[in-house]
Amino acid sequence: MGYGLEAVHAELTALLKDVARVLEDNHLPYSVMCGTLLGAVRHGGFIPWDDDVDLALPRESYDRFEALYPAQCAPGFTLDLTDTWVPRVRRQGGDAFIDLFVLDPLPEGKFRRAWKLLRLRALQGMLKEKTDYSRFRPAQRLLLRGTRLLGHPFPRAAKLRAYRRVARGGGPSRFTHMSDGAFNLLSMALPADVLDNPVSAPFEELSVRVPRDAHAMLVRLYGETYGTPPPESERRPLHLDR
Repeated sequence: MGYGLEAVHAELTALLKDVARVLEDNHLPYSVMCGTLLGAVRHGGFIPWDDDVDLALPRESYDRFEALYPAQCAPGFTLDLTDTWVPRVRRQGGDAFIDLFVLDPLPEGKFRRAWKLLRLRALQGMLKEKTDYSRFRPAQRLLLRGTRLLGHPFPRAAKLRAYRRVARGGGPSRFTHMSDGAFNLLSMALPADVLDNPVSAPFEELSVRVPRDAHAMLVRLYGETYGTPPPESERRPLHLDR
């Protein structure tokens, strides 16, 4: 079955090629992550119904990339820091994008961890503009609705600055997390060295970095059955409206 995403995948491949070039030319660690990691391992490229690319970068790597990419990217590409709390690379005026998930310290202490996660989730709620509340549990829906009202008086730029300030905090720690991930990713504790010594893997016509233990990461993200595609009824794009 076709999913009508050939043009989107071609655009994403061009974006990924450019981002990987800048990262690798500057010796900045990264890995494909989430659905892109699953696609690399299970399909050798895109999941046929996926419509974005996910990368993970340690904080130091991301900060260097943010400083370098505008001067080193291909013409017409841009690093967008205003669309959402997740930094995104896209073509100027384009819809397809690469999400950059930044790995920041996750506190080891129970209280400090809960306090950081609560603030990040609250700020996400303040920043969300179009939310499908049916995807969340009742307690999460209540938090999202309440924080959206709470954040309404504040300028979006101020809320984004607050999010990035909180995201950086929490260290030193033996654990890291995707500090700009969705609710279910925020609380996923990963070893601080999870992206040390990544290995190369094919992705479409490219070669990309994957975690040295991609299997363990995919089990954390999707469970032991990650190698089995979902039922046909669940194979649908999540990000782009077509």
